[in-house]
Amino acid sequence: MKKNASAGLRIAAALFFVVTSSASATTTDYGAKIDMKYDRGARETFALEPYRSTCPVHIVLTEDARQNKETIGQSGSGALLAGGVSRWVADGLGALKDYGYVVDETKSLEPPATGITVKTSLTRAYTWHLSVKIFSMVALKAQFIDRNGVLQEKYYRAHGDKSNMWGADSEYVTTLNYGLNNLLPAVARDLQSLCKGQKVESYTYSGPEEIVNRK
Repeated sequence: MKKNASAGLRIAAALFFVVTSSASATTTDYGAKIDMKYDRGARETFALEPYRSTCPVHIVLTEDARQNKETIGQSGSGALLAGGVSRWVADGLGALKDYGYVVDETKSLEPPATGITVKTSLTRAYTWHLSVKIFSMVALKAQFIDRNGVLQEKYYRAHGDKSNMWGADSEYVTTLNYGLNNLLPAVARDLQSLCKGQKVESYTYSGPEEIVNRK
């Protein structure tokens, strides 16, 4: 009797593994493919007036370090399959020019002759919805390199939210842009100190209601 019960449990466990594995595969393989495009206009607050004193900023293409590299969440129609997030973040960081910085892209991690090289890793980029609102979370690990080498590593986290006006999958990307654009003022402010070789706080959170004060 015990042998039969044990065998039954083993069979049930095996069936559970097969079913859950299949469900997981269905979740990642099925869904809507969406285009990750940066939109500088998707923001709660517009960029501050450009800083007067800046230095050149060199952007390295962002590394996608997310645990789930396939989706950015799930809508009513299924998983939101998104690629090109590295380019999406790099294009967003390029908008630092709105704050008065001269921005270019580089592949080099060698200490720059002038200015600051910004190397980033995207650790979080996901969305979720509650009722008629969509929320997003964006998290970056940034490494700032000046002529003397790595000056500092820092973590940024920001979220955005918007009303789900049309129920379209593209609105989830728009909400992620809100999050990324909420993060940019903090980076711009930090660069004011980093350009002078001065370190900043090791972590900053930015939300829709945040106002980034200048030093």
